[in-house]
Amino acid sequence: MELADIVALAEQHRDGLVKAMLRRYVRPVRMEPGRLDVALTEDAPRTLLNDLTTKLRAWTGRNWLVSLSKEEGGQTLAEMESARRETAFLDARSDPTVAAILARFPGARIIDVRIPQAADDAGDDIEGLPADPSADEDE
Repeated sequence: MELADIVALAEQHRDGLVKAMLRRYVRPVRMEPGRLDVALTEDAPRTLLNDLTTKLRAWTGRNWLVSLSKEEGGQTLAEMESARRETAFLDARSDPTVAAILARFPGARIIDVRIPQAADDAGDDIEGLPADPSADEDE
């Protein structure tokens, strides 16, 4: 189980507040079934660990031990997302085509980066063709 799994659980139970707090304040240290060791950001609410323990117990039907670790922990999910986004912007700026467009239009700026899915991820429904071409041979 990962922190993203617990965020998904909060989303499944429509608890936007816990979801937001998990993404912003929690730095994962160690996770095991029924146990979560975390470090918190400085601005985390004081009741976060108790609230999280209660929510996890209610959502999963099992007892959870959520404890504050003395270890630093990893990045929060929000920090990881911010780093990925910044990398995408840097990659876009360094792309020759994007750089040429930005040079051609002074004052233009990159406001969003979207990465299209690879052709392999497009699924089996490419222009209506069956997933297994040999399936039509038997007919």
